[in-house]
Amino acid sequence: MQRRHLLSTAAAGAAVLAAPSSWAQSAGYPNRPIKLIVPFPAGVSPDVVARLVGDKLSQALGQPVVVENRPGAGGMIGAEAGTNSAADGYSLFYSVKAVHAIAPNVYQNPKFNPVRDFRAVSQLLLVPHVLTASPGTPYNNMKELVEFAKRNPGKINYASLGVGSQPHVAMEAWAQRLGIKLNHVPYKTNPSPDVMSGVVSLSIEASTTAIPLIKGGKVKGLAISGAERIANLPDVPTMTEFGSTLDVNGQIGSSWHGIFAPKATPDDVVAKLNTEIVKIVKLPEIQSRMRDLGLTPTGTSADAMTAVATADNVFWAKLIKDFDIKVE
Repeated sequence: MQRRHLLSTAAAGAAVLAAPSSWAQSAGYPNRPIKLIVPFPAGVSPDVVARLVGDKLSQALGQPVVVENRPGAGGMIGAEAGTNSAADGYSLFYSVKAVHAIAPNVYQNPKFNPVRDFRAVSQLLLVPHVLTASPGTPYNNMKELVEFAKRNPGKINYASLGVGSQPHVAMEAWAQRLGIKLNHVPYKTNPSPDVMSGVVSLSIEASTTAIPLIKGGKVKGLAISGAERIANLPDVPTMTEFGSTLDVNGQIGSSWHGIFAPKATPDDVVAKLNTEIVKIVKLPEIQSRMRDLGLTPTGTSADAMTAVATADNVFWAKLIKDFDIKVE
């Protein structure tokens, strides 16, 4: 009896060591710095928000949250780094719709699968995009743009952030639904200067950069993605005000930002991170800062972010296949 008891006790102890339980994972978490991988260069919108939220998360958890910028290949480089990180809560990944749902379906040999390799922690915000035009173009709204494009098929150029980027696929989808022909000019860098100078006529800008350009008279704002107008651009209508099926709920033109973790990250760690991140997003100062940038703060449950990311992956996979857009 005594021998069986000793063996049973030893086996139980070994099981605890071999497969740490939830309480073992969360005890003392975090007790060292947390890395937040951002798949974009410093200074762009996702990086700005990542640092804003990261600073508050550091204060809440009592440990530094260090932003690590890993740009390139439409976010694929950063995403690959995220999937190869340890699933222990000390490596997180800052993602957006284009990285999570578009890039893996455009690139021919992606080294990560967003649904298989990541688990959601929380959605942070929604990002409307604005269809902008050069100041000298002969159209000032969607009706005039469509009329001009139909009278001059193939004579309007639009800029994007590259083949397979969200602005590229979104513009193709809108052009098809509007029955017009546009010429795509892919850029490797920010195309805004060429839109302002009239080298290209159209581009899709995130609200964060579109607002100051439109207010400064450097570009025209023709339409906004999503279901609502932006408070800082009250005179620019939504795309669905022109056509009800053009951008239902912003599925084509809008984006989202969210925080993810490697798939095997423990449930209790994800729950702890979600609780703190949702609190941060609901802070009045964070809400105000995001809204000033034209962003809509959300702060969702992990399950809600998972559902959105999964649905978007399916939606964009079909859209990209329909347009036969590929990047080797």
